[in-house]
Amino acid sequence: MSEPVIGLLESVWGSITQLGAGLSAQQWDTPTECPGWSVRDQVSHIVGLERMLAGEKPEPPVTEGGLEGIAAFNEGQIAPRRSRPGAEVLAEMSDICARRLEMLREMPEEKWNEVGFTPIGDAPYRTFMEIRVFDCWSHEQDMRRALGIEGHLSGPVVQHCLDWHARNMGYVVGKKAGAPEASTVVFAIDGDADSPRGVAVVDGRATPSPPLDDPTVAVHTDVDTYNALCCGRTDPAKALADGLVTLAGDQELGERVVRALAYVS
Repeated sequence: MSEPVIGLLESVWGSITQLGAGLSAQQWDTPTECPGWSVRDQVSHIVGLERMLAGEKPEPPVTEGGLEGIAAFNEGQIAPRRSRPGAEVLAEMSDICARRLEMLREMPEEKWNEVGFTPIGDAPYRTFMEIRVFDCWSHEQDMRRALGIEGHLSGPVVQHCLDWHARNMGYVVGKKAGAPEASTVVFAIDGDADSPRGVAVVDGRATPSPPLDDPTVAVHTDVDTYNALCCGRTDPAKALADGLVTLAGDQELGERVVRALAYVS
């Protein structure tokens, strides 16, 4: 049985490779919304993680400046590549990702079902790879926003990532925004094939629900803005002030929800 996530990984890695192929040396040094990370650093981050997942020994963590945990690990993979040409780092990514795809295609089903570490806690290996699709696409969009090169905002990878966001909206609406009992929030995202999507608070729990005709509040935006807000890349107040996000219904609750969208750490 072929795992659908393999095709998604191949697609997002291919899109990043295509984006990077035409970049100048100056563009590779462009700062992104990830503090301290350039466009090159985004690719280095992917390289480091995929090398680790391929079973290779990663570069040692960098703990200077008080870094620890995943931040120290990430810096350990990025720092040694900062002095290298972006095209060279991209070639390294293409190589390791090709090898990773080969490994995944040969992986037996029991390995895909094996429960182990993932960034969201213990879960099947399949879930880890689904997270990798989301992570890589989000970093691709970091690169694109920094460079002003819009792209890859539709298709199977994007829908997968929007589904990933949707599964976390109960937490955003209920826990982070504190939506009251019996309230409903609808997310109308331009470019989402399953939009609008609803979240309802019932018996103190916010869970996905069919979108209602008359929700407490409807949040309307586009795929890029929505993803940037969920990943903490965009200032919610600015997005609202600039009209990138519009609200219909309870404005106060809507603003709380938009401010709470940044759930990705």
